[in-house]
Amino acid sequence: MALKDWLDGVLGNTPLTAARLNERDRLIEASLLQLAADPSLLFTGAVTNDANGAPISASVTWPDGAAGVYSGTPSVNFPGAVTAYTITKVGTPTRTYTQPAVTRDPTTGAITNRPPITVS
Repeated sequence: MALKDWLDGVLGNTPLTAARLNERDRLIEASLLQLAADPSLLFTGAVTNDANGAPISASVTWPDGAAGVYSGTPSVNFPGAVTAYTITKVGTPTRTYTQPAVTRDPTTGAITNRPPITVS
């Protein structure tokens, strides 16, 4: 999937400029963050669930083929739901996407506050 329609550059008909590469990197990072928001899209192979069905660990494969690992913290009050998780993307550097604990409605279990995912 092309991120941009490149134009020829001045040296050797190359489209590579710092501005274009920085923009491309920004778009890729935004896409990876969107994928990290729903890690089930990346699960590959067996998924380990707790006794209530909450996914607590899985191998993941990112669109570029990079491997990673998902680790979820199951909700105590809402069986089957996940409160927080981390998902890694192995590479140079290896990145860890962390979803801090969400706040849930005490009656319905619906998420009422989802802190931003952090990347380290």
